[in-house]
Amino acid sequence: MKRLRLLPIALVPAVVLGLAACSGSGSSDSSATPSASSSATAAAITSCPDPGSASKAITVTGSFGGTTAPTVKFSGGITVKKPQASTVVQGKGTALKDGDYAQVSYSVYQASNAKKLGTVGFDQGNPQVLSVGGSGFGALLACANVGDRIAAVGQSSALGFNTGGEIVVVADVVAQTPTKSTGTPQTQDPKLPTVKDKADGEPEITIPKGVAAPKKTTPEVIKQGNGATIADGDTALVQYKGVVYDTGKEFDSSWSKGAPTTFTVSEGSLIKGFVTGLVGQKIGSQVLIVVTPEDGYGANPQEGSGIPKNATLVFVVDILAKG
Repeated sequence: MKRLRLLPIALVPAVVLGLAACSGSGSSDSSATPSASSSATAAAITSCPDPGSASKAITVTGSFGGTTAPTVKFSGGITVKKPQASTVVQGKGTALKDGDYAQVSYSVYQASNAKKLGTVGFDQGNPQVLSVGGSGFGALLACANVGDRIAAVGQSSALGFNTGGEIVVVADVVAQTPTKSTGTPQTQDPKLPTVKDKADGEPEITIPKGVAAPKKTTPEVIKQGNGATIADGDTALVQYKGVVYDTGKEFDSSWSKGAPTTFTVSEGSLIKGFVTGLVGQKIGSQVLIVVTPEDGYGANPQEGSGIPKNATLVFVVDILAKG
């Protein structure tokens, strides 16, 4: 029986952006990730890198956050003793702070010869959702505004990448990602569990008294978003809470863990009912999913999960972004 196997927060670490680990978000050259033995190591930055002559020498042209990657020019052989970062375009959006999440498109180059290693976002998939703060690239984002275009240079490990050696990164901070649903509230079916959000957005789920659970997996849009549609195989950033239908008892929640999480919306990674409830929904939506035992864990729930055998489950999922 397939589990609701939530992935680690693959889209939103403060580090581990490396092009080989972008989960299909962009393209990469086969040489972009050297073996561990050939990767240079440097302490990850934990504060804003200052601009310097090297970062200021990187010229960038092209539309901000567009569907075509910007043109980046600099002399090969660029090198620095410690990371540098310059703001090429000053954004007018929100100043990012620790604990926020941002959607970022970026291109990466070898500093030694200006060879392009790969691109995420722009003309290669979607912008990547990254956490703000901490170390590596997250620390750099904590100094940025939405709308900034940043040119950075330094050891890849210091900037939070795994490509090895010194690199140049040009990044557009496209948007701030919310930590709760931003959709328009919809009329709720009283025959299904109802949802009311706390001030921080965490859903409170009320099971209707004396109403039998649906006989088939049933999704209901609680808040209607207007973003892109989730397709089978997409990677989604979400907040979620799961309770047992018969008791209303919580068995799992990203809210309780203190941060959104990501997973691949596919039956290879998730129980069938979860996939049924999310495919076709839009980013920004909050979705209630009543999952039958057949589409959930059936008679074989994971030991220690708090899920009874043959239990109908209720999930509320806030769809925040996709990678």
